[in-house]
Amino acid sequence: MIGFKFKQRQLNPNVLIEQRFNILRTCIAVSISLVIAFVLIISVSNKPGKDMFTFLFGPFTRIDRFALMFEKAIPLLFTGVAVCLMYACGQINLAAEGAFFMGAFVCTPVAFIVGIPAGIHPVLCIIAGGIAGAVICGIPAVMHVKFGVLTVVSSLMINYVAMYLGLYYILNSLRDPTAGYEASYEFMTSARLASFTNLANIHIGLIIGILVVIGGYILMYKSTLGYCLRMIGQNQNFAKYSGIKVGFVIITVQLLAGFIAGAGGAIDMLGMYNRFKYSNLTNHGWDGIMIAVLARNNPKYVPLAVLFLSYIRMSADVLSRTSNVPTEVVKIIQAVVIIFVAAESFLSTWEHREIVKASQKNALPIKEA
Repeated sequence: MIGFKFKQRQLNPNVLIEQRFNILRTCIAVSISLVIAFVLIISVSNKPGKDMFTFLFGPFTRIDRFALMFEKAIPLLFTGVAVCLMYACGQINLAAEGAFFMGAFVCTPVAFIVGIPAGIHPVLCIIAGGIAGAVICGIPAVMHVKFGVLTVVSSLMINYVAMYLGLYYILNSLRDPTAGYEASYEFMTSARLASFTNLANIHIGLIIGILVVIGGYILMYKSTLGYCLRMIGQNQNFAKYSGIKVGFVIITVQLLAGFIAGAGGAIDMLGMYNRFKYSNLTNHGWDGIMIAVLARNNPKYVPLAVLFLSYIRMSADVLSRTSNVPTEVVKIIQAVVIIFVAAESFLSTWEHREIVKASQKNALPIKEA
């Protein structure tokens, strides 16, 4: 099922046009959102010129701010790729949020185990978190395939099951009474992920996240399973009548995506904290949906989408600390970008015209022959 094919193929001109317009649509959406942000800054700021400069270049004015952008990006690489895989298969699975949380929770007791070598301990924690995430995302998939339950409903509800189940055990069985706040016991030093710099908590999870992006792209576009999941996402009935085992592929992809999200939760916990400190859902799974929309469900664009999201959030954070402009401006930017990128009819007339021209141009040599 998961055969890999690296043979170079020439893309259909229509596909190339669609890809170019997807990129153009995203760039225009980002530009419009930034213009709206500037208008908002001008309307509420006492120093609009200085504040617009701060918003644009604030994250680059100090090395620690620049490093914090990458710190914020690490967990989003995992949830972004996970949601890309789920949505490319045509499944509106919202359980990446719960999978991320459950991955962080399940890795916690594993991180308490004494006597495991430092090189193996974090690997075991990440695998445990990944398996927990796979279970969370796999349950809605199985319910959909076997019983026809709407994935969007069951996956939304299971996020809260994961959160309250995890918090119950943390606060009742794993809580450290000497911590002074609601948190677990401290992790063993051997379970922690090493950081690269003291400027920000940029840890080895960044490298793992990049490898996950590469692996996600290879899986989706260079493997038989990737072809099947994209075929199901485009036309499930056609895929079924073509001999693809639709139910098997859907469940497999959701399990794999859940494993990635859960592993991301474990990596975030081991890299950022010395004990379990979450008190609610992290919103990294919801951010993964925005990233997948910006990346058009293509893992190779996930790093760009993640860096853009980290950049505008860091910009808003710097702006709120140096001016009277509230951080809510970043929420407006996110909403505008998602609205325009998700609007399939945006630039559709121009795109259709270019596709017709390309089709006519390709038809001329055939007619002459």
